Amino acid sequence: MKTNKLIFAAAALMALAACSSDAELDEQMGQRVPVKLSYSNVDATETRAEQDLNQGNFATGENVMVRISNTGANAWTDYTFTTAAEGAMTAPATPPYYPAGTQNIDIVAYYPATAGTTFSVATDQTADASYKASDLMFASKTNQAKQAEAVNLSFEHKMVKLCVNITNGQGVTSITSVSIQNVKPTVSFNQATGAVGEATGTATSIAVSNNGAAVIPAQTINGDLLSIVTDKGTATYSVANKAFEAGRLYTLNITVNLRAVGLTTAITGWTSQGTVTVNPVTNQKTPAGLVAVDLGYVFKWANMNVGAENVTDYGTYFAWGETYGLTVVGSSTTPAAGNAKTSFAWDEYGLCNGGSNSLYKYNDNSEYGFVDNLSYLRKVDDAAFVNWGGNWRMPMESDWAWLMDGYNCTTEWTNDYNGTGVHGLIVTSKVPGFEGNSIFLPAAGTWKWPGGDYGTDCYSVGNVGLYWLRGRADGNTSMARSASFSKDTNERMNNPRCWGFTVRPLLTND
Repeated sequence: MKTNKLIFAAAALMALAACSSDAELDEQMGQRVPVKLSYSNVDATETRAEQDLNQGNFATGENVMVRISNTGANAWTDYTFTTAAEGAMTAPATPPYYPAGTQNIDIVAYYPATAGTTFSVATDQTADASYKASDLMFASKTNQAKQAEAVNLSFEHKMVKLCVNITNGQGVTSITSVSIQNVKPTVSFNQATGAVGEATGTATSIAVSNNGAAVIPAQTINGDLLSIVTDKGTATYSVANKAFEAGRLYTLNITVNLRAVGLTTAITGWTSQGTVTVNPVTNQKTPAGLVAVDLGYVFKWANMNVGAENVTDYGTYFAWGETYGLTVVGSSTTPAAGNAKTSFAWDEYGLCNGGSNSLYKYNDNSEYGFVDNLSYLRKVDDAAFVNWGGNWRMPMESDWAWLMDGYNCTTEWTNDYNGTGVHGLIVTSKVPGFEGNSIFLPAAGTWKWPGGDYGTDCYSVGNVGLYWLRGRADGNTSMARSASFSKDTNERMNNPRCWGFTVRPLLTND
């Protein structure tokens, strides 16, 4: 893929009468010589119509500003030419002429013809017209001898071009909108030299059509680069101090799965051709009030659930292996605003293709889908790690056994934790030196147990606590391991991976 896309224009310097030789032209230099221009096509490497604007050919009817001066005089006369079919350019109604005499000339041209000494790209480039109005180009010839033959002008793109190709993946039905983030939209522009200054202005977003393109000034972006709004919510993609160079084309090919909704994913692996590989990374969103409680175990326990704001909040309900979920307000069943997930049925589960027998991760049984023989959640699918970052992760079954087996800790059911009215389990260390250290596990129930509208009701809130563990079930791999407790029970069991349980993380040493 070429990194600079050039549009070539031929400036034909003709006498009023046809010249058969340079000698004839020299005889007429004392007369006024009309300006005639044409442009020639270059190979266009992009195939999509939406991404092929201003590559190879100008569209018919585009205005180009042409400036002419005797060499070194900087006394410019401006003419607006209009592009026509098959490389032709139409002169303005009042015919332009080169300066009389034998002195050489300088020619500059720029597009769009309306470009001023300050140039800004459009913040909405979903329409062809706004994209083209943002695609600043410049061409020049200095100390050019007057001649009968055509003078070729090469137009150079002064902006950065970003092509975005977004595909809706598993769990996402449609892409609603795409925008480029954190763009400084304005540059200074020297109409005589084509020099462009550093990008300035308040960082803004640039709307772009999916499978389309946008142009922005050259700049370095650190942080969010791409925001993709889907029918399930917004997925954000970021870069770390990525320098975007003028005249370069960058292509982003991204498939947005439901797992990416509500998260920030890093864009890494830019190639020399300007294409990119997208790899998922975690957000660093350790909440205020989070404390790692030492109960005398090899790892420390979080004092609250993932998605909670304090120790009594239920937090976020996750399907096993998903890192986005449904967050509720406090210790209620009222969904908070902006949830990426609203249902916990198989057709909404992000690690299958619509049903429990079409799993594509964490499966060792071909009856349930693709076999990868993975038994435990990797970090990329660990709700604790993805949402909190650092060394936080979901507990293994052995971790939960240490907490609940009665040898290391006591457990006490309460219907009114610290006067809040929240039901749950108080777990207090018995380990010498850590006696009295405790955590509270709210009885948040599940979203959803069988009965009612499948996948859309919260069951047993205040009566049962259900927390995911890191391991999948053996045999029936549509199940995963979970921990359950109530006033009278304390057990570990298999449950369907698509159901919504809460998560209580551990702080590990790795």
